[in-house]
Amino acid sequence: MKVIYYEDFNVFAIKEGICAALGNFDGVHLGHQKLIEETKKHGYKSAVITFFPHPFFYLKNIRRYSLLSPIEEKIDLISCFEIDYLIIIGFNEKTAIKSKEEFMAMLKQLNVKMVVVGEDYHFAKHASGNAYDLAHNFNTKIISKVEIDNIRISSTYIKELLSDGNIVYANKLLNRPYEIVGRVIHGNKLGRTIGYPTANIDYGYHYLPKIGVYKGLVQYKNKEYKAMINIGNNPTFNYVEDIRMEVNIIGFNGNIYGETLKVSFLDFIRGEKKFNSKDELIAQLQLDAFISQN
Repeated sequence: MKVIYYEDFNVFAIKEGICAALGNFDGVHLGHQKLIEETKKHGYKSAVITFFPHPFFYLKNIRRYSLLSPIEEKIDLISCFEIDYLIIIGFNEKTAIKSKEEFMAMLKQLNVKMVVVGEDYHFAKHASGNAYDLAHNFNTKIISKVEIDNIRISSTYIKELLSDGNIVYANKLLNRPYEIVGRVIHGNKLGRTIGYPTANIDYGYHYLPKIGVYKGLVQYKNKEYKAMINIGNNPTFNYVEDIRMEVNIIGFNGNIYGETLKVSFLDFIRGEKKFNSKDELIAQLQLDAFISQN
C-alpha cells in the first residue's frame, strides 16, 4: 500500500484510475471494512481517501479530540486490507471551506473514477455534499448501513460501548480487540513496591475506555504477554487528577521506559475502587491478576 499525503489541494494525479472509499475511518470498524473491501471489486486500483487531522479539530474546535485510531494506527489497520493507495488529505481551515464542487474537482485531480461511500456520507463546507452528489459525477457505490443486532455500527457507538466498559461488544464491532499504542513514561513507581510493577502509558489522543481494571494483552518486540490494565486516578495511594493508563505485564521483568507498547483490551474486570489499606489492595490485585491470566 502506497501512502500519499495530499496538502492544500496541490495538483497531481495518480496515473491509474482508482476506486476510492471516502470517510474518516476512525477505528476502521466492520462498516469501514466493508467499504474498503468494495474498492477491490471494480477493476480499478483500490484506495482509501481520509483526512488528517480529524475534521472535528477544526469544525468543532476540539484540540484534544480522542480517537479510536490515531493516524499511525489507522495507517497500519488499513494496510492490512492490501489496497493500493491510502491518500491522506491535510485538513485545515482552507479544506474546511471548500465547496462540494471543489471537493469533487480534487477527486478528479487524483484520478478517481469510482467512489465507495456509506449512505449517510457528507462532505465539503457545512456538509453540503452527499452520496447522491457524488453519484452525479462519478461511478458510485453507495453502501447501506452495516448493522449488528439491529444497531448501526459507527465510531460514535463504539466509543459509547467503551465508555460503558463493554469491551467484548466493542471488539465485536471492530472485528479485533480495541488497542492503544503508546510510549512507556515514568509514573510514581508504587506498583513495584507491592509486587505489581506497572508500565505507565502515554496514551496521547487515544479514546480511553471506562475507568477500571481490564484483562488484556501487550505486544512488545514481537512478543505477546498477558496483562492487567488499570485506567484511573489511583484513589488509594498517590491520587492524580489526570487519568492514567497503567499496565502490569504478567511474567515480564525489564526496563522498558521510552519503549512503545501495543495494549489490547479483552474484557472489563471491575470498576475503580478506593481501598482501606495496602493489604486490601494487594488482595484485590491478586484476584485481578488471576482473572487476567485465565
